[in-house]
Amino acid sequence: MRLVDALQLGRGDVVAFVGAGGKTAALSRLTQELHEAGRHVIAATTTHLALEQNTLAPIHLVWPETGATKVAAALCKHGCVLITGPADHALGKWMGLSPAAIADLRGLADLVLVEADGARRLPFKAPAEHEPAIPDCATVVVVIVGLDVLGQPLDAAHVHRPERAAALAGVALGETVTAEVIARVLSHPQGGRKNAPTGTRLVALLNKAESAERLAQARRLATLVLNNGVYSRVLIGSLASASSEWEVFPAG
Repeated sequence: MRLVDALQLGRGDVVAFVGAGGKTAALSRLTQELHEAGRHVIAATTTHLALEQNTLAPIHLVWPETGATKVAAALCKHGCVLITGPADHALGKWMGLSPAAIADLRGLADLVLVEADGARRLPFKAPAEHEPAIPDCATVVVVIVGLDVLGQPLDAAHVHRPERAAALAGVALGETVTAEVIARVLSHPQGGRKNAPTGTRLVALLNKAESAERLAQARRLATLVLNNGVYSRVLIGSLASASSEWEVFPAG
């Protein structure tokens, strides 16, 4: 099963990726799948993107230096375009687009994929007050967790903003990250589903299910997440493998 099918994406969807442990990998995988299917796709970010990650699509354009006409022409030629703001060389990153810019670009492509959160390459996080930067036009929000955080201490070495994650989960800093801890953070209004527009379809993606033990833990976590009645489905798999099979747990 392709990731695009597991997520049940279609024309007109604006997909925002939040959380930690695989956002860029998920965006890259979907970009490739949709490109191979002949869809016109815009990949973008509302946060930051490392300078070396501008190869996520066949062509990279900078907004607003590049207008809608040039974006449409690039899509016709290449099928898939990465669009960011200008480079901030001091940070070593491409700047993100505003939510209004995402809305302007929406009508130019079949689908728009947006990296809308940052996690400093850690597998799990809780958002700060200003996060995540989900555009109002998002139709699907994919909340990602790296399963390699299971069994690790809830601290800054393993979790981005661990003090916020601990508060949302109702546990102390340094306690072991369990399926229950992750489920509480994902389901909390100030956690995984924070800033999701009303009516948006929420999907949890549990990444790095690369062993029998992790797969068993992920299945238990999927049940806990769905029991809260917030997410429409949970996906379990590995973004590191192009041949990874996706287990899909639908709500109900």
